[in-house]
Amino acid sequence: MSKITKKAVKRGNMRLIEILEAKPKSFSTLLSIFTVSLIGLIDYCISPEISVSILYLLPIGIAAWFVNKHTGFFVAVSSDITNLVVNQIQDQYHLHPLIHFWNALVILSFFLFVSHLLSQLKTTLINLEKLARTDNLTGLTNRGFFLDIVNSEIEKSLRHREPLTLAYVDVDNFKQINDQFGHGFGDRLLQIIAKSTTNTLRKIDVIARLGGDEFAILLPRTSYESAEVVLHRLHTVLLASMKKENLSVTFSIGAITFNNPPKSVAEIIEVADNLMYLAKKKGKNLLQHELCDWKVESEDWKVVNSKF
Repeated sequence: MSKITKKAVKRGNMRLIEILEAKPKSFSTLLSIFTVSLIGLIDYCISPEISVSILYLLPIGIAAWFVNKHTGFFVAVSSDITNLVVNQIQDQYHLHPLIHFWNALVILSFFLFVSHLLSQLKTTLINLEKLARTDNLTGLTNRGFFLDIVNSEIEKSLRHREPLTLAYVDVDNFKQINDQFGHGFGDRLLQIIAKSTTNTLRKIDVIARLGGDEFAILLPRTSYESAEVVLHRLHTVLLASMKKENLSVTFSIGAITFNNPPKSVAEIIEVADNLMYLAKKKGKNLLQHELCDWKVESEDWKVVNSKF
C-alpha cells in the first residue's frame, strides 16, 4: 500500500470517527444493533465452513467507544447469541449441543474482553485530554488550551462580525500573601477565586488560569457595555468572596473589547495584560476596560477608536 493510499485511508477513518462522535449515542446504539443483525444474516447465508465471528467486533467497538461500556457489553452478548443461533442452525455435523455452548462461551469471553478494553481506553484518553487542557490546582482551563479557544473565537468574531472581550484578572499583592500565610493558603485562595468566577459567568464564557495568580476570561459575543456590567459584577463578587473568608484581598482587572478583533492572539493578550498593569499603577483594585475598533488598511490593523 502506497503512502498516498495510507494517508487517504487514515483521513477516511478519522472522518468516520468525527461523524460518529457528532451523532447522538442513540444513533450509535441502533447502528451497532443493525450491524449485528446484518452480520448474522451474512453468516447464515454463507457456507458454515467460513467463520465471520471476527466481524462482530465492529458493532462491539462502535457501542463500547461511542456509547458506553454497558452498551458495549450488551452488544457483545447479542453478537455471541446471534453467532450461537446461526451455528446451531447450520450444524451439518450434528455436534453435541454442549460444544456449541462451550464455543459460544469462549467467544463471549473474547467479545467482553475487547469491549472492556475499548471502554477503558476511551476513558483513559478522555482523562488524558482533560489533564492536557485543565489546570490541576483550580480545575480551570490551562494556558495552552485557552489560547487555542481564543484563536477559534477570533475567527468566529471576524466571520460573524461579533464583538469579543478578553479580561485579565490579577490578585493584588499575592506574593505577600504567600509569604505571610504560606503556599497552601495561597493555593486555597486561588481555588476560591476560580469557583467564584465560574459561578458568576455564563457557560459560554471561558475562564483560565494562566499561571501564578493571573486569570484570563474570554467573553464571546459580548459588547463593551455588556462586558462592563459583567466585569464590574465579577469584581464585586470576588471582593465579597474574600470578605466572606475574612481576607483583605483585592483584584486588578484589565479588559479589552474588540468590535473587529485582530487575527493575532498574542496582540489581544498583550493589550489585556497591559491594561491590567495599568490598573495596578493607578492604585490597584480597579477595572481598566478599553474599547477598540479596528479597520483594515492593506493588511495592517489600526486602532481607530478607544474608550475607557
